[in-house]
Amino acid sequence: MEIERQLADLARRVANMIRTGRVAEVDHAAARVRVKSGDLLTEWLPWQTRRAGNTRTWSPPTVGEQVTILSPSGEPAAGMVIPALYCQDHPAPDDSADTHVIDFPDGARITYDHAAHALDITGVATVRVVAAESVTLDTPYTHITGQLEVDDLITYHKGMVGEGGGGNAVTLTGDLVHSDGVLQSNGIVLHTHTHPGDSGGTTGAPQ
Repeated sequence: MEIERQLADLARRVANMIRTGRVAEVDHAAARVRVKSGDLLTEWLPWQTRRAGNTRTWSPPTVGEQVTILSPSGEPAAGMVIPALYCQDHPAPDDSADTHVIDFPDGARITYDHAAHALDITGVATVRVVAAESVTLDTPYTHITGQLEVDDLITYHKGMVGEGGGGNAVTLTGDLVHSDGVLQSNGIVLHTHTHPGDSGGTTGAPQ
């Protein structure tokens, strides 16, 4: 009887070493989950993450997500949870061999297509980048489809080209200081143009 009991316990432990189930509860503050696997509802278990040292990542499992319970001792109470497995409720977000995709519950999506060398970030409401020293965009061309607002000084080195008129006229408020070059409007150079004089001839250049 003792041997039979030991064999039954060994079989139970072996069966419990690797189990699949679905996340039933998530404790975000403690970084623990409970998993439902068949008739078993586990204790609060840690889940495996990509990095947990000086570099740390955070992407908690969600309720209903299919995961694997790894219990090296055969006791689920001492196990760990390894995300994640696609399932019917949560299928793969793409089916291409060339893409790497992250889908978020609010509809945001990050896709990198390494065959097309293209990164897409869609569905977000705001993007914030905070840098203590500088941000560099090293690209031959930058296209902005909406408004651009700058709170501090704008400095450019190779000229400026724009289009305006009508409701898109350029409006400046405050002083405009120009030096070392030509300031021209509709073919008229500001610092050299003249007007007809009251007694004939022309006036002198502006001073």
